[in-house]
Amino acid sequence: MARAQTVFSELYVGKAIGAIQDIKNIENVDENNKIIYEVELEKRKKSTKNNLNSLEKSGLLIREYLLKNGVIPQKVVWTGAENVGAMVAVAKDLEVSNFRISVKENADVFINGSPITIFEDIPCGIFGQRRKGDDWYILTAKSELNEYYKVCKNLIDNKLPVSIEDYYESNRDRKEFSKEVAKLHKNKTIIVLSTYKKMCQKVRENSAEIFNQNIKNYQKKNKSKNALSAAFHYFFKVNGVKYILAGTEKNKAFAVILKSSSEWLKEYELLSILATPNDAGQPEVNLNCKFKNKITKEEYCFVLRIEIRWSHGKFCGNPEAKVYKTWSYTELPWIENLNLF
Repeated sequence: MARAQTVFSELYVGKAIGAIQDIKNIENVDENNKIIYEVELEKRKKSTKNNLNSLEKSGLLIREYLLKNGVIPQKVVWTGAENVGAMVAVAKDLEVSNFRISVKENADVFINGSPITIFEDIPCGIFGQRRKGDDWYILTAKSELNEYYKVCKNLIDNKLPVSIEDYYESNRDRKEFSKEVAKLHKNKTIIVLSTYKKMCQKVRENSAEIFNQNIKNYQKKNKSKNALSAAFHYFFKVNGVKYILAGTEKNKAFAVILKSSSEWLKEYELLSILATPNDAGQPEVNLNCKFKNKITKEEYCFVLRIEIRWSHGKFCGNPEAKVYKTWSYTELPWIENLNLF
């Protein structure tokens, strides 16, 4: 999401929580932030899908909850600026009377990182660091990627380097080649679609295998039944402290309280995290997260979908990994839904 949209959604929710008329009364909002907010507000007023009512409602849900619990939200502190560019499990965008609040506006992307972060670091218990590493497609499907490249280059420009690695090392501008490859896909060139499909299949199968093997290796080294909980909590935004998550999903307002990691572990037990290849138009992997309620014995399975794709079009930029949720926050069994208060 663009920076202006993020600033606006956080401040608009904060404005509703504190019943604030001028956003400069929100702590840490300077003149530059106010300009960004006002420009975005004018843009949204001109749009029929501006999300203003839903964002305001999510803030009012929080305000109502606080007032019912004897807390008057007199001081709203904006901390969202501290999180820009940070790869954190939980962003604290607002703080009101010691309540941490994170704001999400129609955001299904949980993590936007590199494949090495998602498939190697996190299942090994390494969190919060950014590593790009080697090209993930070369690592997981070198032969299939090379075949796909050769088919495309023979149809576009046979004078291009022979192999994909030579092409990457040539330091040439890749944008034009990427545009031509996109045209081949748009025209449904059979041999191109066929070799691309084989590459996608290999990438998703090997990516899932790498994740699962790293999970197994981590469990062997860490015998505790809660060994995988840290990875689960990272993926599902369960933090060391209880906090409020609010904003919009599919343009509808929501506000929930997420339990702390220690509270979660008292009530729930993680059973498994299993990566499975997802047959789609690009390399995709599903993370199937199974857990149970220790008291009721009820079992649950929530799925995270990982898209592995070039960052700037085919053959342009290192492959990235985007982790998407496939469910609503209000569906999570461990939350308190403020819409019900």
